[in-house]
Amino acid sequence: MLRHAVLTTALIVALTSALAGCGDEEGSLSQARDYAKEPGNQIAEDARAAMHDIKTVHVEGDVLDSESTKITVDLDVSADDACVGKVSIGDGQISLRSIDGSAWYQGDEEFWKSIAPAKGEGERIAKRVGEKWVKLEGELASLRAFCSIDSLTDQMVPPEAEAQAIGPAMAADGPAVRLDVTHGETESRTYVRASEPHRIVKWTQGSSGELTFSDFDKEFQVEEPAADEVFDLAELEK
Repeated sequence: MLRHAVLTTALIVALTSALAGCGDEEGSLSQARDYAKEPGNQIAEDARAAMHDIKTVHVEGDVLDSESTKITVDLDVSADDACVGKVSIGDGQISLRSIDGSAWYQGDEEFWKSIAPAKGEGERIAKRVGEKWVKLEGELASLRAFCSIDSLTDQMVPPEAEAQAIGPAMAADGPAVRLDVTHGETESRTYVRASEPHRIVKWTQGSSGELTFSDFDKEFQVEEPAADEVFDLAELEK
């Protein structure tokens, strides 16, 4: 009888804990519903302030560039515009590093073939460059926008945009509030965490892209490649 009583007590404790957890979740959803009653522009301002205060974030997802090329990012980004990770551009992929105002990339063969489509040219460049890093310059320099938390935030909730709170929504980080953001002729959706700090956890723009944000304030390291690990593309002309 004693063993049965102990098991019964343990079961009651487990059930009580589970129900308490459900209550907490419901409370968070209730908080999201209440927060969604705030003016959309105020929620957008809360999100801008919260994103400005974070030290690091992991950014993952894809967008279409002006030529409808799919760009997929998987990056750790810091508040001082440092970043490290992978970027896929069409069928190619690069490893990206950015630190102290400078950035470098390593491209795979498919990447070099995509930017040097002449027969055999991409393969030739890939062989010459090998696994060395290349300075991020020219048209590719625009990728550095993904390495700036403030730049990303301004794209998702521009200060001059109009934001409308639609209602609560579930995101990977928990209950959030969906904002429909209109900036000129551009429309997008930004999901803001319901609980403080009100960070952006997701952004979508129709079929043009989706980005998620996670691992807030998680430390990561970026190292500048050594001089002998960097290839100067001007060498290709020799």
